[in-house]
Amino acid sequence: MEFVIEVEDLRVILGGAVILNGISLRIAKGESYVIIGESGTGKSVLVKCILGLIKPTSGTIKINGRDLNDLTQKEMLVTLLRCGVLFQGGALFDSMNVIDNVTFGLVYGYGKPVKEAYKVAVEKLESVGLSPKIAKVFPAELSGGMRKRVALARAIATNPDIIFFDEPTSGLDPITSAVISELIVQCTKGMGISALSITHDMKSLRHISDVIGLLHQGKKIWEGTKEEIDSTDNPYVRQFVAGATVGPFTHATHAKTR
Repeated sequence: MEFVIEVEDLRVILGGAVILNGISLRIAKGESYVIIGESGTGKSVLVKCILGLIKPTSGTIKINGRDLNDLTQKEMLVTLLRCGVLFQGGALFDSMNVIDNVTFGLVYGYGKPVKEAYKVAVEKLESVGLSPKIAKVFPAELSGGMRKRVALARAIATNPDIIFFDEPTSGLDPITSAVISELIVQCTKGMGISALSITHDMKSLRHISDVIGLLHQGKKIWEGTKEEIDSTDNPYVRQFVAGATVGPFTHATHAKTR
């Protein structure tokens, strides 16, 4: 099996606190891996390590078989250009209109001529259900759901090998959340893209995931499929999925995480 992301025994210590404590995971080509867990348990730090934004204390990260520790700065940039990111809230550039947001990576990352980049952007906007008529509209004029769609179009504009989704349905109503989840599946499966997502949305989790990993206090304490998440006897998984206040997750343990 071909793996696009391989994380082995990853440890991160920040300010004397252990944030990640021996995390290992693999994501196969075309697979959608979703990370769940309490707020502050290291999910975002894990993604930032994979993206090269945080240097881990120890452990290895490989993207498409290449160990990030062995890459030069230029090689790292080339590797990361094959990744797309949909940030929580969309993170669109307020001073840029829709078309310029979507073409940002193509123009400034790949050096594609603006006219060519615009053609690609129109295709990607249409693929997420948006009309080219909004090309000159600014983010502040869009609804939350439309901003997420534009952000998704930007994430797939460069035809990446991997996309990272950080709470892709956060702040959206249930219907819009379902639409975004379906678009994520269509884009990733339709383009053969591997995905690593963070979410607290259980409906979205069941829709977009192939494999799920549960983090707790910097450790991966369970991994399985969306089918297995309903049949597992793991008490942490059962409490998290049910959203129950009674179980191994307590306020005391939660207070110790970051």
